[in-house]
Amino acid sequence: MDNLENKHRRILVIDDNRSIHEDVRKILSNGQTTSSALDGLEVELFGQPSAVTNAVEFEIDSAYQGQEGLAFVQQALDQGLPYAMAFVDMRMPPGWDGVETTAQIWRVDPNLQIVICTAYSDCSWDEMLEQLGTSDRLLILKKPFDNIEVLQLANALTEKWVLSQQARCQMEILEHRVEARTRDLQAANEKLKASTEELKQEIVERKRAEEDLKMLNETLEERVAERSAAAEQRAQELACSEESLRRSEERYALAARGANDGLWDWNLKTNEIYFSARWKAMLGYEEAEIANSPEEWLKRIHPEDVNKVNEAIAAHLEGLTPHYENEHRMLHHNGTYCWVLSRGIAVRDGDGKATRLAGSQTDITQGKVRDALTGLPNRLLFMDQLERAMKKAKRRHDYLFALFFLDLDRFKVINDSVGHIVGDQLLIAVARRLESCLRSTDSIARYQESHLIARLGGDEFTILVEEIRHVLDAAVVAERLQKELSSPFKLSGHEVFTTVSIGIAVNAPGYERPEELLRDADTAMYLAKAHGKARFEFFNPQMRDRALARMNLETDLRRATQRKEFVVYYQPIVSLDSGGVVGFEALLRWQHPDRGLVAPAEFITVAEETNMIVSIGGWALREACRQMSVWRACFPAHPSFIICVNLSSKQFLQVDLTKQIDEILSETHLQGKDLKLEITESLLMEDVDSAANTLSQLKELGVQVAIDDFGTGYCSLNYLHKFPIDTLKIDRSFVSQIRPSGENSELVRTMVTLGQNLGLDVIAEGVETKHQLIQLRKIGCKYGQGYYFSEPLDSEAATALVASVPRWISDKLEVSFS
Repeated sequence: MDNLENKHRRILVIDDNRSIHEDVRKILSNGQTTSSALDGLEVELFGQPSAVTNAVEFEIDSAYQGQEGLAFVQQALDQGLPYAMAFVDMRMPPGWDGVETTAQIWRVDPNLQIVICTAYSDCSWDEMLEQLGTSDRLLILKKPFDNIEVLQLANALTEKWVLSQQARCQMEILEHRVEARTRDLQAANEKLKASTEELKQEIVERKRAEEDLKMLNETLEERVAERSAAAEQRAQELACSEESLRRSEERYALAARGANDGLWDWNLKTNEIYFSARWKAMLGYEEAEIANSPEEWLKRIHPEDVNKVNEAIAAHLEGLTPHYENEHRMLHHNGTYCWVLSRGIAVRDGDGKATRLAGSQTDITQGKVRDALTGLPNRLLFMDQLERAMKKAKRRHDYLFALFFLDLDRFKVINDSVGHIVGDQLLIAVARRLESCLRSTDSIARYQESHLIARLGGDEFTILVEEIRHVLDAAVVAERLQKELSSPFKLSGHEVFTTVSIGIAVNAPGYERPEELLRDADTAMYLAKAHGKARFEFFNPQMRDRALARMNLETDLRRATQRKEFVVYYQPIVSLDSGGVVGFEALLRWQHPDRGLVAPAEFITVAEETNMIVSIGGWALREACRQMSVWRACFPAHPSFIICVNLSSKQFLQVDLTKQIDEILSETHLQGKDLKLEITESLLMEDVDSAANTLSQLKELGVQVAIDDFGTGYCSLNYLHKFPIDTLKIDRSFVSQIRPSGENSELVRTMVTLGQNLGLDVIAEGVETKHQLIQLRKIGCKYGQGYYFSEPLDSEAATALVASVPRWISDKLEVSFS
């Protein structure tokens, strides 16, 4: 206010003509002198000076371009000594013109009074208004200007500026008072009711404020009225907002209760947390049983989930995630764990630091621990219950429970034959039948309140039966389960039969984790399958040793594939008429780095179960054909020489089998007639039509086919005639029963006769004694193979055998070969 009352009025002259600056200074300086002379004349005429003197001193600054003038204006504002008015020339080349200079200055100081001085008529008043807008702070002074006009403008505009500034200051004071009053009203509204004494004081203060307002001029009174009206309106709006907020809070509370979510609000400054009644009830607690400490939440989180929750909260508080969200387990009052989805968002201060974290908690146990297909508990819930049972067994020495691991037999065959939809229907039906069996069977009815059935995935189910009295009780349950599941299922017009293999593990000292007990039940189940399926087996420690040995074998087998540890041995096939070698059967061996030479019987089953047999068998086939190609080149005098190679079921079922064999024959420069593939009866009978189709494709390549281990399967004569085969290989179990007298040779004689009638070659496997050879020749069998002639040989020894006279011919062991 002191600056406004100062008689020095600051004026800025912006003109590119220095003479203009000088003229303006003279005019305004003369105006001050004239004013003093008039004051003296007034004294002479009236005898005393005027009560109010209008002596005004102007402080004049000069700028010669618009940009320079703008800098002066900015500097004056920074110093707190703004200009009251500015004379701006219209034309100031090469810089801004008067209109542009005015626009730029008003962006910095919108209160500055500006007089544009122009001697031109090319820019009209309307054009200026169009560019600058209508304003009471803009005037035009035509050049050449009259001194009186300049002096009048300087006096009037600076006085107007001073009055405007005083009014603005008064307005700010008024606004501050009104804002203060508004805050008082808001505080009063928040407290809802004020005491009578406070109301009286408010009235007194309001009257005092009204008296202060009356001291202002009419313009200010009008502005006060406007501000008072605005305050009243704001108070009404505040009251409406409070009502809306109350209703919104009611709606939110109703919505939260309807959504069945628990709410929490963590004050990070005080480290106190509010839990809603629903949050506490979700965990089985009453309102007063949980305090407002964060520890009440954190200590109930499952130990395996604590770190994950803390990391998620920390990431959100640090601003790394848009919100906090985590699924974890919470300890229920009854001792079980339930799954919850916890979500929240932080409230931050002006510095971005989190001050609150609020959100909700939703019980997702049902969706988290239930199998989507069958509705049974899934692995997650089952393992949790199994862990509880194990802890209970450690507390109670008389407590016994059994874990059943069930796997449907031939489920893949059912799935492939009737489709996945019916397969899913079967799984659902099995689940319902298991529930019904454990719920209603008289012999196991006492377990109906202490059992849990779960689906682990695929066709695997588990059952936990608690409070059994003896291990034999578990056997009773298993027998009942197998009986129930053996009945046919009627599904979408299909009558489906299935059986189940069950592994049983009973709790015993030494188990620390539920995964260990589940693993042992799984091991017992696999043993049940290995023993013929549709049965149950109890786990014993020896099974674990065998399972560990099998795992080690599988690991070594995978390494053997990578390290090329496999070799092919060759056992000769002999003509029983001439004693000559007519071919070899390729036999796979594993040159183990520690165990030495390992026979196929020890590793083929594992190779088939792990599907490694495809790559191993493919390599053996290629290697045998390569060796055959070498023999073809070394022994051209043996045109009918042939190599026999066994095909596993997984190899035979490959869709591109024929293509693979054709490529191998091309690579090794062999013809199809040089190769004979040996396939078991059971393999052919798994899918007769598909097998016949594959065999036909092989015959198109000229490849010969032999049925291996003939007589041990269930191939009927009708199918035998249907398949395009060349050779029957009589299984060694029949040859080993032949006595020197010829006893027990009838079955072999029948097979040989059958083969001859069908036009097939017959090879007797497992020829180990002289009398077996003699009887086979009497029967009329043309070919033999076995240790009597030779054990399997490596490629070098086999080559030497072909090049020499075989021992069984040179020794003339009472057998005449012609």
